[in-house]
Amino acid sequence: MHSAVQLLTRLATAQAQRQNIGAADKSISARVHDFINLDSPVFTGSDPKEDPQTFIDQVHRTLRVMHASDTEAVELASYRLQYLAVFWYDSWERSRGPNAPPAMWKEFSEAFLRHYLPVEIRRARADKLLNLRQGNISVREYSMQFDSLARYAPHMVAAMSDRVHLFMNGLEPHLINECTTASLVKGMHISRIQDYAQTLEDSKRQQRADREHDMG
Repeated sequence: MHSAVQLLTRLATAQAQRQNIGAADKSISARVHDFINLDSPVFTGSDPKEDPQTFIDQVHRTLRVMHASDTEAVELASYRLQYLAVFWYDSWERSRGPNAPPAMWKEFSEAFLRHYLPVEIRRARADKLLNLRQGNISVREYSMQFDSLARYAPHMVAAMSDRVHLFMNGLEPHLINECTTASLVKGMHISRIQDYAQTLEDSKRQQRADREHDMG
């Protein structure tokens, strides 16, 4: 009788373990499915048109929507690597050593960008951001260029006040004074100062159009 009870106990334990493993596999599969359905990008490492920074940024946004943990983020991102990028990832994983803890997102993303976005390119784009001026383009277009380049120079715009100041510095002179005053408002954010500059430009353009209409 005692032996029979022990056998039933072992069978019940084994069945529970199998169910738990199955549930875990199903959960992982569901997470991967959700990740792919959120239209996360693919990176091959062989297409010169691919932008490594854009891949990291877009994947990171998707992972934030999913509330993925730092370690889960790396696992999910690796599903979107193809062709040569897979070889890089496998090599990078091996370089961490057999006893290394699970990779975290920061470690993965920095290693990825070091490999696919050389420091020379990042410096060149940081310099382009530093020298960016509105010139004869609209505030809207200038804002888009600014935001795009700022991704490659996070050290230059880490503080919101620095980001706002750098943006204003490239505006046309007739917009800088009023934007500088607005930037002194507590908690000023880059999106707010961009909207404000756009509103100023639209207003000044409308005033010129009205004057021309009156003169005509």
